[in-house]
Amino acid sequence: MTLRPIVGATSLRELAILVTGPGLVAEATSNEISITGITHNSKDVLAGDLYVAVPGENHHGVEFIAEAIARGAVAIASDEHGVAVATSNGIPNLLLSDVRHDMALLAAHIYGNPQKKLSLVGVTGTNGKTTTTHMLRSIFLDAKKSVGVIGTLGTFINEESIPGVRTTPESTDLFALLAVMVDRGVKTVFMEVSSHALVLHRVTGLSFDVAVFTNLTQDHLDFHGDMDSYFQAKASLFTSEHAKRAIIGVDEAWGQKLASAIQIPRLTVGAFGDWSLSKAKYAKPGVTAVTITTATTKIALEINMFGSFNATNAAMALAVVELLGTDQVDALNSLRNIRPIPGRFEVVTHQALGTAVVDYAHTPDAVTTVLQVIRDSNPTRIIAVLGCGGDRDSAKRPLMGRAASELSDLVVITDDNPRSEDPAKIRAAVLAGARQGDAQLIEIGNRREAIRYALAQAKAGDVVAVLGKGHETGQEVNGVITDFDDRKVIVAESANV
Repeated sequence: MTLRPIVGATSLRELAILVTGPGLVAEATSNEISITGITHNSKDVLAGDLYVAVPGENHHGVEFIAEAIARGAVAIASDEHGVAVATSNGIPNLLLSDVRHDMALLAAHIYGNPQKKLSLVGVTGTNGKTTTTHMLRSIFLDAKKSVGVIGTLGTFINEESIPGVRTTPESTDLFALLAVMVDRGVKTVFMEVSSHALVLHRVTGLSFDVAVFTNLTQDHLDFHGDMDSYFQAKASLFTSEHAKRAIIGVDEAWGQKLASAIQIPRLTVGAFGDWSLSKAKYAKPGVTAVTITTATTKIALEINMFGSFNATNAAMALAVVELLGTDQVDALNSLRNIRPIPGRFEVVTHQALGTAVVDYAHTPDAVTTVLQVIRDSNPTRIIAVLGCGGDRDSAKRPLMGRAASELSDLVVITDDNPRSEDPAKIRAAVLAGARQGDAQLIEIGNRREAIRYALAQAKAGDVVAVLGKGHETGQEVNGVITDFDDRKVIVAESANV
């Protein structure tokens, strides 16, 4: 259940005016019924809610209408099928022609249009969204500004952390969270915007002051089908409907394509961008430095994180600061001492030999990037622990295996979140790609045992890179989630080797 703001009542008649469909209410006497909340999840219904029955791939929300009514729903909004069922149950209803699109408009109105009272920054891209938004959070907290973040790690309201279930929440939850942030005095919100969110209208009704594009590499092709469709989903954020200004990473072809196509004002960041970045240098242990050359000045940027990719993320964050009018000098100081970001190249202190790093790398490009950074630090050996998630883009599995094998000395192939798939088949696909590299390979399905084995092989000077799950604290197998945190497992198992 998400946080809810306290709001006044809205009539069903008032809501009917907003929707793109006919907006017909079942009975004329029901037009003035009072609505005090909205949700798409029958389990989250509170008394006075409008329940939106969303048609899905496997289920239609109307299947749960009885539960919604029992929990206190006073009206139903849905497509023709959902409205027919609602009518037969004798509950007032609203007919929607585009359920997900209209749901966002209804949620915004019911929760007082909080987006109009906030400065919004949306960050999209395959990799770097979480890091960039949390760099910005750190900068704003250091500046004593009230700030919110919504993304993969959950929701953050100033120093408070609230767990989340997806990168960008469904619109009913999203507008509720934004309204709570307004109530708590938040002025600026940094939000990860996923490609799913854009296609499924989770951010419909939002206009971002700044939209940021980090990069685009293979992921989510199970949903989008091909890279061009994936790109088009991301690109839809960079239109006047959704954003006023753009910051675009142009170190790869997709970013360059986006920068050349959009009509809104944009600033490019990269080796040949409007903000031109020098090659990253490691000024001292754990610190990455770059020089940014703009049209008017040079900026010396240092960040207490490994990797040129993190320096690029930091440059993106600094560009956002520039566009929002926040003090750049203070921002540079914050980036030199950025707060740790869970599961993002996170070094884990443990009792065994070698250095252990946990990272959320779950795409071929991310695996390559993380391992190349480790390779550049001249370790004696790299021992990678790698798995791939089930019920997700299967085409990337051999590519991830190959990337790990090309840059590691030993790859331990294990399970990630198999979900409903056969774990052995997932591992076989990863192994098929890994055999194209030169690393020693071993398959250990049990992730805890795989981590223990990797730690036992490590000697002084080696790096054990545990990839794929990052910040996650559970492992999903056949619909059951059990406690599993790579970082905690490393600490525990290091005592046993």
